[in-house]
Amino acid sequence: MTPDGEAHITTPARPHPSGSVARNYAELALSCIAAAAAQLLLKRGAGDGAQDSWLGFSALHSGWVWLGIIALIASLVWWLSALRSIPLGVASNLSGVIHVLVPLGCWLLLGETISARRCIGIALVAAGVVVSAKPAGVAEANVEEKL
Repeated sequence: MTPDGEAHITTPARPHPSGSVARNYAELALSCIAAAAAQLLLKRGAGDGAQDSWLGFSALHSGWVWLGIIALIASLVWWLSALRSIPLGVASNLSGVIHVLVPLGCWLLLGETISARRCIGIALVAAGVVVSAKPAGVAEANVEEKL
């Protein structure tokens, strides 16, 4: 209780993140790259199964699908590791780069076409990630200084 009779609630300080900031952001980058790679691998393997399969379980016979599953698991592990020290708001904003990597990967590796309208959308997403990255980094640095 404070002298004026109000209850004062304190939250425990967040433990100082282990490792370097560069390593934490590298884990976030690896998570995004692995997530994008997983989508490309799953797309490649999805066509390998029988088309009449109701839930698509026949695609599990494809090695591409299993590589995609492994990439998803790797992405999750790196994501969880990054979240131990990077605030979720920052990590979530920066993970928007996946929405740039997947279409570009589809164009480069799978031969899909990207319309002009879609290119504009991808550019806007990329700009949003860049615009949100700097303020998010400044906010994180302020939090670390207070710890």
